[in-house]
Amino acid sequence: MRRRTPRAALLIAALALLASACGSGGGTTAKAAAQSNFSSAQVTTAPAKGPLSNLTWYGDYRAPYSEDPLKTADYPEETILGNVCESVLRTGADYSLNPGIAESWSQPDGEHLVLDLDPRATFSDGHPVTPADVVYSLARNQNPAEASNYADSYGDVTSIRATGAEQVTITFSKPDYLFVRNLGILAGAVVEKAFAVKAGPNFGNADTGVVCSGPYTIASFDGTNTMVLKRNPHYWDPSRAARSATLTFRFLADPSAIANALTSGSLDGAFDLPPSTVSTLSRASDGKLYVGAAGSTTQNIDLIVSRFTGTLGDVRVRQALSMAIDRAGIAKTLFYGTADPLYAVAGPGFWASSPAEPIYSAAYQKLVSAPDVAAAAKLVRQAGATGRQLSIGYAADSPAQAQLAEVLQQTGDSIGLKVTITGLPDQQYGDLFIDPKARSAYDSFLTINYLEFPETADMYMSYATKAGIQNFNGYTDPTVETDLAKAQATQDVQQRARYVTAAQAVIAQDLPWIPIVAPRALVFQNKAVTGAPLTFSYMDNAWAAAVGAP
Repeated sequence: MRRRTPRAALLIAALALLASACGSGGGTTAKAAAQSNFSSAQVTTAPAKGPLSNLTWYGDYRAPYSEDPLKTADYPEETILGNVCESVLRTGADYSLNPGIAESWSQPDGEHLVLDLDPRATFSDGHPVTPADVVYSLARNQNPAEASNYADSYGDVTSIRATGAEQVTITFSKPDYLFVRNLGILAGAVVEKAFAVKAGPNFGNADTGVVCSGPYTIASFDGTNTMVLKRNPHYWDPSRAARSATLTFRFLADPSAIANALTSGSLDGAFDLPPSTVSTLSRASDGKLYVGAAGSTTQNIDLIVSRFTGTLGDVRVRQALSMAIDRAGIAKTLFYGTADPLYAVAGPGFWASSPAEPIYSAAYQKLVSAPDVAAAAKLVRQAGATGRQLSIGYAADSPAQAQLAEVLQQTGDSIGLKVTITGLPDQQYGDLFIDPKARSAYDSFLTINYLEFPETADMYMSYATKAGIQNFNGYTDPTVETDLAKAQATQDVQQRARYVTAAQAVIAQDLPWIPIVAPRALVFQNKAVTGAPLTFSYMDNAWAAAVGAP
């Protein structure tokens, strides 16, 4: 099935201590409620007109663990490595799928995807990108020894082979019209086979590096504080060559340090900003904070049901807890107005740009409701769950998760449950996503989740099907399985949306995950630079090549 956020990306340690947690009754006061100043239709800042000698950007809350594009799918790696290692296809700022190393692609039927490579494509060492390189690179995702974070995306791939001098064909075990989107993210990254084979297990280490075909190469990396990229002088596509001679990423975890670096000019820009920086950055005189509208990211914050044997094993209790959550209050207070209430895990960010948006929107609106504590308490009584214990795990190093856990504790207590919350150190929290025994100690746990491109079917397949990589609780429903399988096999986006929304209706009742809020896009850019994307498309793509002088 499809890969979605692995363990590292589920940590929101970069989020700061926000405003006081809202009470279960919904009485909230936000210190600074952000107002959106761009819509989902605005996908970049003004196009750059000139070059830069250096661009300095926030690389997120830690340094990358590896330079190998497959090793870790988390914000630092996905923000940076797409600028170095191009994928077979390119995802545009508007999420469109465009030619890349493959100048064209086609699906003659649901079981075959044909890629015709651009003969101009070369690696940074001058060697041409060949079908053998593409086959090797994509097949790495299927090699257990590589431990690719995108391995599940290749679950239905039966062969990847060269079928011409500039052609590669991918064959599937069943019709699959969703897979192609993975070729526009790092799941489709291409590396030079000869270099990777020679490097062996050292490939991607800071002292060995990688050879790829992107507009930048890695000049230096200290492993902790700074990574410097340099323009690839031999980049094969002049229309997308890097405007900045060097690109320096700095890694900061403290929200105050991030805000200070941006307002002082030591950082030119940033994505994925902690909401607590909004108040400071919105007043910056030498730059602009862009706050997206609803649906401006494909991110979601949810409560994952760990098991169906405890208090949450009764669907009525899951429904009651969801019914009582004051999503609007949480979005306004804990996120300074930079998030929106979320009523399905695949919210507006997953389908707002789809031609089938009216179908998805109509189905989503049926799920929107105000919190109803009285009705929720009644449902808990009907389930015979009044007074029963309910445990929630969260990342102890994330004050934002701690506050959200406290709000959910208050919410559960208000409807007759006895909620305990447990903060877990990073390693133990991470174990919840990979170790069933670790999960079994808790009824539920908090997560921030994302998909790198807007495809509702992929999100639901990841956690609500038997083979889903994020099916942490064993949830399965025959209607959901059937409808999502049909969606995967359907090329027509309108019909696919009908299958997906039918599955969504069941999932929204069963609630294997309880959606809470969807973060909005937060982007800061100072006056000396422009051209940055205003969507989540910066993940896995060569976004920085377009950033230059105004």
